[in-house]
Amino acid sequence: MAALPVSSAKFVLGLDLGTTSIKVVLLDSQSRTVVNSSSFPTNSEINNEKYEHAREQDPARIIGAVDQCMDVLPTEKLRDVICIGVSGQMHGVIFWKTKTGCEWSSSDAGHTFRPRDVSQMITWQDGRCGSDFLSSLPKPESHLNVSTGYGCASIFWYTRHRPEFLWEFSVSGTIQDYVVSMLCGLEGCIMTAQNAASWGYFNTACSQWNTDV
Repeated sequence: MAALPVSSAKFVLGLDLGTTSIKVVLLDSQSRTVVNSSSFPTNSEINNEKYEHAREQDPARIIGAVDQCMDVLPTEKLRDVICIGVSGQMHGVIFWKTKTGCEWSSSDAGHTFRPRDVSQMITWQDGRCGSDFLSSLPKPESHLNVSTGYGCASIFWYTRHRPEFLWEFSVSGTIQDYVVSMLCGLEGCIMTAQNAASWGYFNTACSQWNTDV
């Protein structure tokens, strides 16, 4: 009996960490057609009773929704993934500790991680930075004005109102930066220019942060 042909197909995994749901797709790397996809709601909203205008999400629930999406995809195709593209909600910020930002585990289904020494995620919808607070901030050298919910604005807010909160962490980024850092075992955060611009205080013309603020 002739042996069955071995598939040479390779795939690209796309992962989007949205405000309310997680979406994943598998693309055939040659035809660029979608061969599988899945989506799950995160149900990750946190009720912050202390700050009325706070908008926060639980990163453990977000990663849990990622796992749900991945469980739907065929294991045999996931073995042939050659690269991963990650996108997600912009502007927001999450903090974590270097080297202890997550805890990995292994099973027959594969490898998964759970957030460990991380903060809640402050989303782009956070409204704690009012107009008076924003007007007190240094003027950014950027084509974008700073708004409430932007990563840098939220960091300024915590610096002024809850500095002890920041003492626990050593790295910050968007939720997609956090996921990439954990997947790649990075000690820091590598942020794209698009995400950096969405935080405020980033000059896209020279690809540099405004450090003199």
